[in-house]
Amino acid sequence: MHTKEASACAVSSGAEMADYYKKAGYTGIVVTDHFFNGNCAVGPVLAWRERVELFCGGYEQAKKRGDEIDLDVFFGFEWNYAGTEFLVYNLDKQWLRENPQIMQMDLCDVLALFRAAGGFVIHAHPFRRVYYIDMFRLIPDRVDAVEAFNSGHTHYGATANRMAEIYAAAYHLPATAGSDRHAAFADGRHSGVALPFRAGNLAELSDMIAGGDTELMCDGSQRRYNTDIIV
Repeated sequence: MHTKEASACAVSSGAEMADYYKKAGYTGIVVTDHFFNGNCAVGPVLAWRERVELFCGGYEQAKKRGDEIDLDVFFGFEWNYAGTEFLVYNLDKQWLRENPQIMQMDLCDVLALFRAAGGFVIHAHPFRRVYYIDMFRLIPDRVDAVEAFNSGHTHYGATANRMAEIYAAAYHLPATAGSDRHAAFADGRHSGVALPFRAGNLAELSDMIAGGDTELMCDGSQRRYNTDIIV
């Protein structure tokens, strides 16, 4: 999900998004705003540390509100490479402050750095088709999981989600589901993962995903991820 503080395409604040998910029945959310190489609301002319500070604003507003309403709010970011995007978990504001070199690294190197630093990398909507994406880039050896269901992009929907699920199964990668929400209005389209117990932090959530201990919540319908699609 995205916030207007950090993602140029979002229309709701972090606090508003927290309220939305609480009302929808969630116990936790991961804020994954578009980083500086994506559709980010933070301009490029500021000093690196100031940019990072502003970028984390949406998460921090959501976290503040989440603490008030008993909603767990975790920090992530969405990394973009020529339209191919990845959700990165387990790396915090301090790590970003200390690693400005990530903006000059090529894709495989930066994904390796994320993971070496303890990051958990999910390939987001790998088969999204829009005019500015010139190709699908699939790098199964460089990611930890695949977003097999995305309810936020209705214009390519079922086919892309089905292909993502097959891709994950073919390479024995854990699957996730996500809303990719940009606005806090009620339309029934929200997705995530059901957990065996409430995660205390994002590392616990990542471990549950990696261990196959989650079920996909696809627009409100719960189902077990099918690892036997490929025959």
